[in-house]
Amino acid sequence: MRPTMRLSALAVAGLLTFAACGGGDGDDTATASQATTTVPTTTAPTVPATTATTAAAPATTVTTAAPATTVTTVTTVAKVNANTASRAEMTAAFTAAGISNASRWALEVEEYRPYPTNDPNMAKLRQNLVKYNPGPGVVDGIVSALSL
Repeated sequence: MRPTMRLSALAVAGLLTFAACGGGDGDDTATASQATTTVPTTTAPTVPATTATTAAAPATTVTTAAPATTVTTVTTVAKVNANTASRAEMTAAFTAAGISNASRWALEVEEYRPYPTNDPNMAKLRQNLVKYNPGPGVVDGIVSALSL
């Protein structure tokens, strides 16, 4: 093998090794508000052995930090009165609020009527619904679809 070929092969191997190590500043900590993106190392192809020169592009590693974004979707649900709404109206409101098995929950809300109008947290309703072991967020979803 020609000396220039050996030299270029060593240079490419060295660049790839350096790029794999990252060449960072030793700070491996990451915060929840940062995301890290690494661009892969690129090298130019070497010139065939029949030519006297070979070329290799320098390896590049780029790390960028961008703040993490959280998207919260708020769905406004038309509230229905817990004391006067029909079962069909409650079912529609619960379905719009994303409550699974909405018709069953409408039946349960209807069963324990009337609810005190001076209780904005709907404690009586919450107490009666918890007996049925609803999934996480179900009672809050039901209450969010109701008014007094």
